[in-house]
Amino acid sequence: MMQASATVPRTLQTAEERREAVLEAAIPHFARRGYYGTPTTDIAHDAGISQAYVFRLFPTKQELYIACLERCMGRIRLGFEHAAAPHAGDVDAVFDAMGDTYKALLSDRTMLLNQLHSYSACEEPDIRAAVQEQYGLIVDTVQRLTGADDVRVSDFFAHGMLMTVVAAMRADELDTPWARTLLAGPAADDAC
Repeated sequence: MMQASATVPRTLQTAEERREAVLEAAIPHFARRGYYGTPTTDIAHDAGISQAYVFRLFPTKQELYIACLERCMGRIRLGFEHAAAPHAGDVDAVFDAMGDTYKALLSDRTMLLNQLHSYSACEEPDIRAAVQEQYGLIVDTVQRLTGADDVRVSDFFAHGMLMTVVAAMRADELDTPWARTLLAGPAADDAC
């Protein structure tokens, strides 16, 4: 005699839970192939929903991309907030902690590649506006957390861009004169 199998009740996701699933599926796709090279069918497949439902949640591919960009750039801001908190009032310690946090974030290739792809997608006016807004929020966060002058904040971001390029190229893995030159300066302690 066969036993009746217990049926597991199907749990329906809210629209917000599905939006989250789409974002989680989209971020690695956009990291690998960028805005232009990522088909939404791949994102829908990995999110376990139809492409049509993706567009119910995010009316355009651009809106989905911008939501992913905001998520990734938001991680930088939150990371800086958490890193700075224990060092409030000690500007040098705040900068060091934020630099360490950025280094850790750059070790996440998905985050790094999404950041780099966002700059190349700036030919799209709405994406450019979102990148500018998000980058501006990061700059504002650093200024607020440190109270430093514009030159010191600019130096921090210049150093961060060098760290980004070094991490993207994995230049720290090379034993060549040009890589040693890049790693000899302030990026030496922070190379990814």
